[in-house]
Amino acid sequence: MNDRIYYSREAEQAAAQQRTVLALMVMLLGLGLGALVALLFAPRKGDEVRKEIANQAENIYENGRESTGKALKELQKDFDKLRSDVEDRLKHVAR
Repeated sequence: MNDRIYYSREAEQAAAQQRTVLALMVMLLGLGLGALVALLFAPRKGDEVRKEIANQAENIYENGRESTGKALKELQKDFDKLRSDVEDRLKHVAR
C-alpha cells in the first residue's frame, strides 16, 4: 500500500507518526463539526443552542491545544533523538 522509499527506519517511523497525528487531528475536527451540526439541529431555543455551541467550541479548542502540545513534545523528543543519532554517526565517520 505504501510505495515510498525511506532511507532509515527512523524516517519511516517519523512519517508514520506524522500520519497518525494528522489522522487524530482530522478525527477531532470531524467530531467537533459533527457535534456542532447536531447542536444546530437540536430542538432547543436559540440561546440554549448558542451557549452549548460556545461550550463545545471551548472544549474542542482546549482538547486541540492539549493534543497539539503532546504532539509537539513527542516530535521534539524524536527530533532530539534523531539529532543525537546523526551527531554520533558523524563522529564515527570523522574518525
